[in-house]
Amino acid sequence: MREPVAPLGNWLFVPDRHNAVGDVATGYLARNGERVTLSYTSRALADFERTIRQLQSDFAARIGSLLFSAETPQVVPRPPARALAGERTKPRTGDRVGSVPCTTV
Repeated sequence: MREPVAPLGNWLFVPDRHNAVGDVATGYLARNGERVTLSYTSRALADFERTIRQLQSDFAARIGSLLFSAETPQVVPRPPARALAGERTKPRTGDRVGSVPCTTV
């Protein structure tokens, strides 16, 4: 199976490549013309990246099924902040003229 090239932060991970003859081009990280060859860790990093990709895919599938499920509970709207603050209308000292009055107690 050919691993895809993957972004890792500011770097681009290019995993090991195998040609038809069986030669292996060692994987590397690349950024702004720099290249860091991963002689000993390319395969491990490819496995890690594949695992992360699978976790992201599984999470997206689960959250998608929750968001679009017919069993999703309805959201109950909260009352306005003024109702929660006991209809406080007097501005506090320090309130700016023309600003929205503070509604916390």
